[in-house]
Amino acid sequence: MLLLAASSQARRATAANVEAYAGEPFGVARVTLTVGRLAGIASASDERLTVRSATNRALYPVSKDAPVRRLLRNLLEIEGPSRVTVYFLFRGDEPFEATAFAPSATPLVVRPARNPAGHARLLDEWWQCYGQRWQQLDQDPQFPPVVENFLAASLARRLGKSLPESKPRLINLGGGSKGPTVWDELLANERWQLAVDRELLAGEPPAIADQPLPAPMPWYELELPGATDEIAVEPLALHVPAECFYLRFGTFSNYLWFRDLTALWRDDLGNMIFNRSIRRGSSDRIQQQLSLRETQLSKILGPKVISDVAIVGLDPYATQGGAIGMLFQAKNSFLLGNDLKSKRREALDKFPDATETEVEIAGTKVSLISTPGGEVRSYYAQDGDFHLVATSRRLIQRFIEAGQGTGSLAASPGFLSVRQQIPPERGDTVFVYAAPEMFRELTSPATWIAARRRVRSYREAKLLTLARLQAGAEGVAANDRAALIDGGYLPAGFGARFDDTALVENAAGIADSVRGTPGYYLPTSDEEVTAVTAAEAAAYRSFAERFRQECGQLPPIAAAVSREPRGEAGGETLRVTLLATPLDRVKLGKAVDIIGEPSNQRIAWLDGDLINVEVVLDSLLPFAGPPSGQHQLFIGVRDFSAELELARGRLGLPLPENRQGMKVYWGSWPRAGLLGLLGELPAADGQQQVDAAGRVVARRDDLFVGSFSPELVREILPELTTEAVEQPAQAWLRVGNLAGTELEPLLNKLAYSRIRDASAANSRLLNALSTQLHVPAEECREVAEQLMDGTLICPLGGEYQLSETAEGLRWWSSTEVAPANWFLLTDPPADYQMALLSWFEGAEASGRINDDEIAITATIDMAASALPAPAAWELPAVGGQLPAPPPEEPAAQ
Repeated sequence: MLLLAASSQARRATAANVEAYAGEPFGVARVTLTVGRLAGIASASDERLTVRSATNRALYPVSKDAPVRRLLRNLLEIEGPSRVTVYFLFRGDEPFEATAFAPSATPLVVRPARNPAGHARLLDEWWQCYGQRWQQLDQDPQFPPVVENFLAASLARRLGKSLPESKPRLINLGGGSKGPTVWDELLANERWQLAVDRELLAGEPPAIADQPLPAPMPWYELELPGATDEIAVEPLALHVPAECFYLRFGTFSNYLWFRDLTALWRDDLGNMIFNRSIRRGSSDRIQQQLSLRETQLSKILGPKVISDVAIVGLDPYATQGGAIGMLFQAKNSFLLGNDLKSKRREALDKFPDATETEVEIAGTKVSLISTPGGEVRSYYAQDGDFHLVATSRRLIQRFIEAGQGTGSLAASPGFLSVRQQIPPERGDTVFVYAAPEMFRELTSPATWIAARRRVRSYREAKLLTLARLQAGAEGVAANDRAALIDGGYLPAGFGARFDDTALVENAAGIADSVRGTPGYYLPTSDEEVTAVTAAEAAAYRSFAERFRQECGQLPPIAAAVSREPRGEAGGETLRVTLLATPLDRVKLGKAVDIIGEPSNQRIAWLDGDLINVEVVLDSLLPFAGPPSGQHQLFIGVRDFSAELELARGRLGLPLPENRQGMKVYWGSWPRAGLLGLLGELPAADGQQQVDAAGRVVARRDDLFVGSFSPELVREILPELTTEAVEQPAQAWLRVGNLAGTELEPLLNKLAYSRIRDASAANSRLLNALSTQLHVPAEECREVAEQLMDGTLICPLGGEYQLSETAEGLRWWSSTEVAPANWFLLTDPPADYQMALLSWFEGAEASGRINDDEIAITATIDMAASALPAPAAWELPAVGGQLPAPPPEEPAAQ
């Protein structure tokens, strides 16, 4: 062990202990630094805690976390020095110079010793810290740990270590199971993709596809509702395959409103609540693939030649390349056909390698414009007045068959059940339908295995890029796949396939020889899977069993949105209906077991309340014992201001001594129910008492009330009463206009905490590329966006830029994050406003669930700032009314 004095430049660091042992394939070292409290270390995950060497000998640094000691020190406000431990690996056995940052610089000289026992001990300590760091990041939905996931899996294989188990996330549709859920797998989301990375990097024995497709999971057919000949459906549904998702607009004007709305929110309506940190560009890619570029002229003429329009598709894989299309019902087929053909000719001019061919599908001649990489893949078919432009041959085939009467949405029992309750004559602006037949296809063995192969192909391209970076970080000249396998950066057999596809490289990057360019992949429905490997068959059987246990069967799911003008300022009220019916063989989980029967009574909303919530319960929480009898739990929130407690970068409730100012109350009736778990129940005389936790509780007859504020309990207890509701329900919600209230700063601080984490997640990715893979700092953003297949966006509205300390440590941060909040939230800004509050002006909702359906209705008041401006195709509003849409075709029976 070598004790080194810190240099005069490291003013806050007083000493560094270095312990280092040489070994194969890596040596390992531990540096312990004594730093003053003012060093500003946020946690062991602080990116400034690292070790670097000019020769890049220091590899894979990780800090040791000691949260309990550090928390006690903070609570006791001990100003004395603290110790920080950083581990790292290195190659070779010669001494070398390095610099430890904590965050100021301490020069080191690392002199490795030969000691097998010491090497094994220190390597185990390093791996424990490295694995825990990966495990923590794997639980963070804000930060897909692409770099750490790759390195942890790669180094585990190379060093003969085991990765720690994934932990279930707090919100887990898989019932608390560890690792990815069946929904992660089915939707091929980021968590599933990271699991595929670990599977590929672990290595697999050679396999051949010599097994037949496994048997599909059972899927029960729904029964047709009664009197189906009396259920009206739109003509478009007669031409939509039953296994499609269906996003119908009713008029072309409604479609343009929806497109303008999504464009206003950067092609992601999730930005209306919280700004996202990665822009995938899926909408632009789909528009490019379909060759359906919109122009101002087409917006004006579209309503004159198009009667109805819908987006249809066979899968949810738009970010990788999905089976999706635009279906039009024409008022004038000649004009519409000419316009579509004109746009397709533009694609041929724009892409030099694009070609147009005529193919025959289901006995119909179909135009196909495509490029070898899939950047354009546009089929165009016409059936009378119905025109479909799609990325998928299979979707075109089913469109033709549906028009001939085979398997259309209009004949689907689930769709007819939904249309009984949400008829087309309502004139909804947007109608969304997710068919159970779609999920049946997605969970069928051929489609599921095709999707699995596609995800593996997609991730192989990313792993090849990461492996090259890893080899470069270790100073090894290995670029092609064979050299990377020989060097241990990729497992033996990596990239060997059994489905006649392969990774190929060209000037544009890495692609799949059959599926095309990542992001523009051939749809899974267009792949033919006839034989599988034994491992694939076993994986499908495991998935099918878990899906049956966790989900059973999925119901038809529909949502409808209509618009109404509101006020003179251009705002609107959206009326939303959500419906899932019928629920035959659907497993809803344990949470539903605590819900009571629908009630026609609720607590009347009091003047002065900003937020009201009420839920009908039949029992306590699932873990809290037997049923307690039906009761209704309610919560009310009034306007108030409060200072949230800020501890270790997280915002929480005010300290107990400051909670009396929180104007929040809760209660239940006609039984105490869940409130009985919180402490001793008060007498029924209206007198207040204080429970062991300092909460004020009171009771009036069969009405139980609690709050942090004695004054609030005295005020509301005499006023609380029940009222009848028009439609029985089990849940009600009301939220008033929160803008300009005292609550707004509190909500903005909570939102800033979350958005700041999302912004920091991108910074962590950029910095991980630099510290872990030695990517030059100025190149990190380009590499990160290539790995994420998207553009990194600071959700706070800033730009990511490089900063540098006086000692030369460089790191990425956002221009909209104050230096005090770079590595730990310490000072939420007073001028931040969450996106939701910029347009939200109130909402009401109610919901019910029974043996046959789940139904939710809601109204949302929106400011004009959240809505698209009136377009050229809209006439000025007259008398406060929205412009009348073009007349619709009569509904078909």
